[in-house]
Amino acid sequence: RLKECISTLQQKEKMEAFSSVLEDILNSNNTQQLKLYIDAVLNEQVSLVISRQLLSECIALFDNKITNHATQKELLLYAISRTQPRAVSFEESLSQLREKLADVYEREEDNLEAARTLQGIPLDSGHRAISDDYKLQVYMRIVKLFLEEDEAVQAEIYLNRAALLIACSDDDLLLLTYKLSQARILDAKRKFLEASSKYHELSYVGKIPEDERILCLTAAVQCAVLAGAGPQRSRTLATLYKDERTHQLSSYSVLEKTFMEHIIRPEEVSVFVSTLKPHHLARLADNTTVFDRAIIEHNLLSASKIYNNIRLDELARLLNVSSEQAEQIAARMIGENRMVGSIDQLDSLISFESGGAAQDEKSDADTISAAAAAANGTFQSNLRVEQSMLEIMKWDTAIQSLCYDVDSVIMSIQEKYPQYASTKIQQQI
Repeated sequence: RLKECISTLQQKEKMEAFSSVLEDILNSNNTQQLKLYIDAVLNEQVSLVISRQLLSECIALFDNKITNHATQKELLLYAISRTQPRAVSFEESLSQLREKLADVYEREEDNLEAARTLQGIPLDSGHRAISDDYKLQVYMRIVKLFLEEDEAVQAEIYLNRAALLIACSDDDLLLLTYKLSQARILDAKRKFLEASSKYHELSYVGKIPEDERILCLTAAVQCAVLAGAGPQRSRTLATLYKDERTHQLSSYSVLEKTFMEHIIRPEEVSVFVSTLKPHHLARLADNTTVFDRAIIEHNLLSASKIYNNIRLDELARLLNVSSEQAEQIAARMIGENRMVGSIDQLDSLISFESGGAAQDEKSDADTISAAAAAANGTFQSNLRVEQSMLEIMKWDTAIQSLCYDVDSVIMSIQEKYPQYASTKIQQQI
């Protein structure tokens, strides 16, 4: 019968003959017959106009007539393989077939294969008019599928293509998907500060459901904590800490400690670690994870607020790393201007200056030095005196603070153990 359909000369009769055969095949539920039908439709003896129309009708069957998952997959793969050699003539039909097959792969949760199937859709062809909206939809779908499998590099390629079209779109859903994809790619590329900013921005968008906004806010906190310690991170943490919504998150305790620059112990972050994504726990070249490095850098910066100087072996114990690692991390942070200090390798000693104020002092000192040089060293001696006085003032402040602390301890002992305290005082007298 299919041969008769092909050989029929009249187009109207040919269409009717094919439709009749297709109806009989569907009633018999014979997959092999459907494949033969596709072959007949694509036969070169059938005019291109009729072939396209019949193939479109065949594709429509996957919405309501051909519903078995395995049958759909088998037929779609077969139809694509048979149509591909004549891709130029059947571009639109091929696009529809690939979209249907991608749906099948998505239901199987095979996101990579779904993305690769959509990659085969010809969007830059000059043989048919393709709207920018359609291109954007396909690009963003590919981006989403790659991100589901943590394939950020591939996702970014298609996000960059979408970036050329997104400004012309008035589809709010696509725009939000684009912004979320941006944040996720920055996150995957470990550009945590930029990702945190994007996530935080999305957490305010009213068109996003409340539960998804909370997820964005949680991701913003995660990225801020994971970012490299330094002034920029401190500003991001301050913004999130002031956002009252973060106080309800399970990660708030870690956010608070990082913002307050408290030293964080490993046992204090077990709940936070359980919420991290796989790439947050990826091993780096030094065998630490992204999260480990973030906590080590944070604790080092916190230590710089407490100590004026500390031996490298003591710092290593505090950070729970080797002395060599402690020195390398400190050197990197100082070199990147994320911490102010110096390392004396001969004495195995690291000296800190007190945060932002020290940076300002350093800048002022540089300015003074430049002026002094211009004036033939007139102010050099004064500068050295000022620096010496600054060191003496630091020591005075440290001694005063220590005395206050000792006095506070004595007062506490007197309150809790008055008899013991009285006895000891009498002995001293």
